[in-house]
Amino acid sequence: YRGNQAYAQGDFHKAEDCYSRGINSMSMNETSPGCRKASMLCYSNRAASRMALGRMREALQDCRQAIELDYRFLRAKLRASR
Repeated sequence: YRGNQAYAQGDFHKAEDCYSRGINSMSMNETSPGCRKASMLCYSNRAASRMALGRMREALQDCRQAIELDYRFLRAKLRASR
């Protein structure tokens, strides 16, 4: 929520930090659908923040992480193609 607010306000550094904290708070071994979805969204949203900051390589890595969590996640695929 805080990351989305920061992003909407154009504070991309803060948004990136919020999404990073979200990613770091979850275990990579967690397999519950809810946790996987939350991780996927954090990676995708952090990618958008990094794209806005001009950090395309890092954004691409985040898109790849999101797609690895759910290969059907179209938004991450579209961001990666940019």
